[in-house]
Order: sequence, then structure tokens, then C-alpha cells
Amino acid sequence: MEPVDVQEPEDAPLPLEEGLQTWHLKLAYDGTAYSGWQVQKEHKTVQGELLQRLRLLLQQPELRIQGCSRTDSGVHALDQHAAFRFKPPADMTPEWLMNKLNRWLPEDILIQEVSIAPDDFNPRFDNQGKAYTYCISPGCKINPLASRFVWKTPRPLDVAAMREAASILAGEHDFASFAANPGRELDSTVRKLYRLEVIEAHGLVFINAVGESFLYKMVRGLAGYLVHVGYGYATLDDARRVLEAKDRTQAADSAPAKGLFLAKVFWQPDEWQTYTPILPPFALQAMH
Repeated sequence: MEPVDVQEPEDAPLPLEEGLQTWHLKLAYDGTAYSGWQVQKEHKTVQGELLQRLRLLLQQPELRIQGCSRTDSGVHALDQHAAFRFKPPADMTPEWLMNKLNRWLPEDILIQEVSIAPDDFNPRFDNQGKAYTYCISPGCKINPLASRFVWKTPRPLDVAAMREAASILAGEHDFASFAANPGRELDSTVRKLYRLEVIEAHGLVFINAVGESFLYKMVRGLAGYLVHVGYGYATLDDARRVLEAKDRTQAADSAPAKGLFLAKVFWQPDEWQTYTPILPPFALQAMH
């Protein structure tokens, strides 16, 4: 299918005409083949693939959908959420729509749940935070079935040093040094990072980032810097200096997109406090 075009900005509110219902989708995807979530005119995107099928299936050529996170090109999702509004036929059920969409969508996109939400539900603005997982193979060859989802670093990492640096970077800070915002006008680059953890499991290293909201490419910037620390290229004092500099050129290169997952979206204010980091099930073990 050709890339779909949407004239209105994604932030535009969904239509609120009488008789319309808000439908809430939960989905997962392998982002390898896509230029991110958000619809683009000349590129294949996850939102574009979903929107094309919905418009055809529901016979709604002007239908729009909103997502909770604009994952970047090559980034994956275990818990993306989207919403759209339309007037369904009386016999249409969430189960029918989920099954039909899953038959129509490519194999790398899966609808996990469908439900009817309150009229004013907006997945981008109603969520209470998100968790991302970044997957690293530290200097060892990994199972080829998982290799497309893991950043293989050329040598082992000092995980203890990475954890110490992560403790410095967690909290409420100006994260301008770790984000890329080309052409974006932002009120502030201050964000609240509830947790930034470095976890060893199955011979891999996982970075768990939990926050209220994130800047563009912020998690990849943090992951790239923690690996920089893990190589011994930066000290804890360097981490403090880079954070205080508020200058992207002072930090290390961003980690590649392939290792990043939108792991969990929170809908209750304190839900993140009991969150157990999700380690992607396909990345079970390294092959040394």
C-alpha cells in the first residue's frame, strides 16, 4: 500500500459529533521496517499502516487516529496505544474489530486489545507516564533470532559505573544534553525521570527508563551516554557536567534505534512505582 496522507496535525482533537464513539487500541510492533509511528507522506509508518486498514475496513476515508507515543524510525513497541472516533454499526464488537484488523495488518504489527473509551479519551495526553527498555549485548554475539532488537557493543561494559551514572541522571532535570529536537519549539526541556536503571539478565544489559514524559530521542541519548560511561570514556563528574551543560554536543552519540522498546504506558498516577521492568521475551540469552 502507498503511504497514507493526513492533512490535519496529529495533535488536532478527534471529532466530537453526536453519535460517535471513541475506540481504544493497544498494539505491539516490530519497528524495523517503519519510519517511526507518525504518518509521513513519503514513508511507511506504523500509524499509516493502521490508518489505511481502518479507513478501508470501516469505510471511513477521513478517519484519524491518535497515538500515545511517537516512536522514532526503527523503534519497537510492546505497549503502544491509539484512539479514533466513528459511529459503528450496532453489531460491531471490539473483538470483531481486533480479529479483523489482525488479519489485515502486516505480521510485524499486532492489535492486542480493543475497547470503547470515554468520548474525550486522548492517549497522548491522558497517560500518566511511560517506561522504555533498551537492550544491549555487551561485547558478545547474540542469538541471531534476537539480533535485530539488540545493540551489540564491541566490547564488555562496566555495568557498576553505568549504574552510578544512571543514579545521577535520574530525577527532574533539564535533559537538553540528551535529546534531539530539530525544528521543534518546546516550552521546556525539563523532564522528570522517575527511574533510570541498568539491569543484567540473560547475558544482556537492559536500561529501564521510566518517566512522566520524554524529549525527542531522549532515551536513546541516555542509553548512548551510559554505554559511553560503561566503556570508561566518562566519569561520574563528567556525567554531572554534561547534564548541567544543557548542550547536546557535550554528550555521546545516541544509541541506535534497534534496541529501544516502548515497554509500558501508565494510566494511573502512581502506577510506575510498582512497575517491574519488562525485559523483551525474545532476548532470552546471549551466545558467548
